[in-house]
Amino acid sequence: MEGFADIEGPVLVGLAWLFALAAAGLLVLLLLAFAIRLWVRRSRSRQADGSVHQRSPLEIALERLQVLQKGGTDLEADPFIVEVSDIVRDYLERALSMPAREQTSEEFLNDLQKRADLPQVLKDRMPQFLDQCDLVKFARQSLAGQQRDDLIDTANTVVVETDATLQVPEGEPSREEAAV
Repeated sequence: MEGFADIEGPVLVGLAWLFALAAAGLLVLLLLAFAIRLWVRRSRSRQADGSVHQRSPLEIALERLQVLQKGGTDLEADPFIVEVSDIVRDYLERALSMPAREQTSEEFLNDLQKRADLPQVLKDRMPQFLDQCDLVKFARQSLAGQQRDDLIDTANTVVVETDATLQVPEGEPSREEAAV
C-alpha cells in the first residue's frame, strides 16, 4: 500500500479552545459580580444619604385615592368598596401599626374605642365609613355616583386628619386639642 500515510495518534486540538472559553466565562462572571457589588453599594449609600425618598403612608394613600377617584366610576360597587376600604386600612396599618386589614369592621371599631391614643377623627368618621362599606359588600346595597364621591371624601378626610394629628410635635396641642 503505497501512497497511504501511516496512522498517527490522536491530536489534541480542541483542548486549547476549551481552556480559552472557560477563562473568558470566568472573566465575564467576575465582571458581573463586580458590577452587582458596585450597584448594591451605591443604592445603600443613596439610602443612607436620604437622597432616595421613601414615600410616606399618607402619600401612598392619597395617590391611591386619587387613582380610585379618576377610575372608580368604571368599577362595580363591590370592587370599589373593597379598594376604598383597603386604602384606609392600609394607611392605618402603616401609620398607626394597628392590624386594620386582619380585623372585621366590628373588631376594628371595638379596638378603636378602647385606645385613647388614636385621633378623634377615627372615632368620629370610621363607624359610618365602615358601615357603608359593609352594606355594599355584604348586603349588596347599590352605590350611586354621589355615594362613591362621599366615600372617597371620607377616606381622604380620615387619612389627612389622622396624619396631621400624628405629625404634631410632642408638647404642642393637636388641632383637635386647640379647637377645644
